[in-house]
Amino acid sequence: MTSPRPGLSPSVSVSVMSHPDRAEAARRLADSLPELSPAVIPDPDPQGPPSALRAAGAAWAAAPEGAGHHLVLQDDARPAAGFAATLERVLRAHPEAAVSLFVEWGSRTAVLARWAVYTGAGAVPVVNPYVPTVALALPAEHARALGRFLATADEDEADDRAVLRFVRRSGLAPLVAVPNPVEHDDRPSLVGNSDHGIRRSACFTPSPAADLSPAVLEPPRFLPFLRWNIGTPVLIDLDHDVPEAHRPLAEVLDAWGLSKDDRSEALRKGVEAGTLSEVVPEPHLTALWHTVVAEGVVLRSRWPEVVDSLRSRADGPTVRAALASLAPGALRCLVDVEALARHEAEVVDLVLAGLEYGAAHGRIPKGWT
Repeated sequence: MTSPRPGLSPSVSVSVMSHPDRAEAARRLADSLPELSPAVIPDPDPQGPPSALRAAGAAWAAAPEGAGHHLVLQDDARPAAGFAATLERVLRAHPEAAVSLFVEWGSRTAVLARWAVYTGAGAVPVVNPYVPTVALALPAEHARALGRFLATADEDEADDRAVLRFVRRSGLAPLVAVPNPVEHDDRPSLVGNSDHGIRRSACFTPSPAADLSPAVLEPPRFLPFLRWNIGTPVLIDLDHDVPEAHRPLAEVLDAWGLSKDDRSEALRKGVEAGTLSEVVPEPHLTALWHTVVAEGVVLRSRWPEVVDSLRSRADGPTVRAALASLAPGALRCLVDVEALARHEAEVVDLVLAGLEYGAAHGRIPKGWT
């Protein structure tokens, strides 16, 4: 069990949860964070079927008395340089929250994380039906309670969904820190998630984070979202987030003043000088375009000046990471992500063009629902 480090305020204890098959990786991760003295917490039943829920329960239960917060890292987490100092600033800003330090690039919350990068917010609320658990910190008393809670949960439940149930019951606000100070190494899944594709950060930068804003992004009502598993672009109404209420983005964009012909012509101009269409074939290219165009409309409706400044900020590492993450995150199961990475400049240009086109030409009608 790790003792809290008195020199870090608020005091933080750290567990690295691990399975014996990944013991070496867990030890490397722990050794990379000497300032935090992490304890490697092994799966309490290593001969049983691999279970993130079981391993997580042990890691959370390891929070010692006297710590202010407890952080649990999965053994495939990869913290940025200067992680201990960044962690301290994040926990000072959000001392009573459940703070995730990573969100995967194709999730709903990733959309908000990118918007936080664009607008300068330092955290976003979790709008996934789970709490990201690759790197998660809780107040220590809640961490120990979470350990007890997971020990009694249904063994077939995903640990991240169980954590969401716990934080809602406990009254904790689930947040994601932006930019993400943790990347996901994404080794082959031990618990059957390999068919989810590569899961990397929405906005990771490997260098130490600059001054972090304490502001939490307040989401707009409407969230354009490209479903990563089937490639379908929809509009999610966060006030009524049930699958039956998700609207096809093509219909939404028609209602927002962007006709099919105009959208298609704008996309043609956006890709005619490059080869991105060879890597992202139809219908995925149009799905991506509709998503970023709709984001441009929503961003302009909430933060009118943000899109106008993005192109001039696109070379900044955090902004560029956010701009570059949407396409591979949303299309990771449908296109070659490594090939897409070789076209990063074209991806960023297309995303910027789509945001600008949507902001310039689309409007959400007053009272539209």
